Amino acid sequence: MSIQVKPIHRRFLYNGITLPDVPGLEPKAVRDLYGAQYPELFSAEIEAGPIRDGVQEFLFRKAVGTKGAARRSRRMARFVADVEAQAQGQWPQGQGHLAEASQQSATERASRAWGEFAARLLVNRTDQAVEPRIAPPSDSLAPLP
Repeated sequence: MSIQVKPIHRRFLYNGITLPDVPGLEPKAVRDLYGAQYPELFSAEIEAGPIRDGVQEFLFRKAVGTKGAARRSRRMARFVADVEAQAQGQWPQGQGHLAEASQQSATERASRAWGEFAARLLVNRTDQAVEPRIAPPSDSLAPLP
């Protein structure tokens, strides 16, 4: 029995489009080459498929969504729960990041400083009269080309 050597042809797919192969380039280099035409390819992942009938497909998959969105939503839910517990007078002592952060002296100092800044800003705003804005008449403006 003799062994037959068959060439493997590559097929690059992106968003339902078949992109021609560029012989001699690695799949990452092909992705970067087509990135000039499709800029979203620069952040795309490359998924190599199995070899079927002498053809291997490489799929460029766009990075979709927000980085860390699932983690942020859990953190936000935990934060909202801590804030609601504090509003009801049931501060979760020793639980969660909000409780830990609020017990640090640096957090207390920063919170106090921002509170004083906001109070001074509001006091200064109410004491000052707002000057009317002056707009030049339209005939003094340069004509459009």
